[in-house]
Amino acid sequence: MSVFSRSVLLLLVLTLASPSCSLLFLPTQHTDVIIINTLVGNEDLKIHCKSKDNDLGEHVLQKDQTFHWGFGISVFGNTLFFCSFQWGNSPLQHYDVYVENRDWLTCETCRWYIKEDGPCRYEHDHLQCYNWN
Repeated sequence: MSVFSRSVLLLLVLTLASPSCSLLFLPTQHTDVIIINTLVGNEDLKIHCKSKDNDLGEHVLQKDQTFHWGFGISVFGNTLFFCSFQWGNSPLQHYDVYVENRDWLTCETCRWYIKEDGPCRYEHDHLQCYNWN
């Protein structure tokens, strides 16, 4: 193979391996996260959600109110969104509401029902609840 051919091949490989070019060739999945205040009584729920790159700000949800956002997952498999939750006199609670390597196959729309003892979501037709982080 000539020097020119090897140079062209190397340039092609480097171009396809670059993050900006990879985004052009790999399909991206759009994911939605919905946070729902299902606290007992009429407690308002204060939430603050963010990722490494996006701070979604603080929001106060009344009973049964929702907060929703959408995003495309990373081609590198490292998308992470985490939230803090507080209501009444409760301590500040935290939970990772989207972890790509945990959720990308099961959660195109992640609906989190926030309860006092932890966040819950439907998985395979049953409500699965988790402990706070």
